[in-house]
Amino acid sequence: MTPNSTPDPVNRRDFARTLAAATAATAATTLQANADDKKPKQTDKPDPKPEPKRATKPDPEPPPPAALLLETIRQRYPDKRLEDQDVLQGIYTDLRSDLARSRRLSSFPLENADEPGFLFAADPPGP
Repeated sequence: MTPNSTPDPVNRRDFARTLAAATAATAATTLQANADDKKPKQTDKPDPKPEPKRATKPDPEPPPPAALLLETIRQRYPDKRLEDQDVLQGIYTDLRSDLARSRRLSSFPLENADEPGFLFAADPPGP
């Protein structure tokens, strides 16, 4: 046997079937476990005191997309110049205007016929 050959090659259909079966088994097990958790426990004694409901805090509002993009830029391209607040404010303003322009352009629905008019001409072969 050569070191590069496998004793039992698996074709892609068999691999997909195995993967689908494993996924289905995992999902079935998870669904069964969730169903068992949701079933009320049968007890002879009723609960003397129900649990008080806890006050839930509302989820904090997510930051604006421009702020997320700015933080991504700061993490991906660390530089001393990005520590200046004036530079960061300028970049943030540019990101906000780019996102607003993108939303405005995306708001115009296009038809199938509204495609760019490409012109193609093959260059003649050189002399």
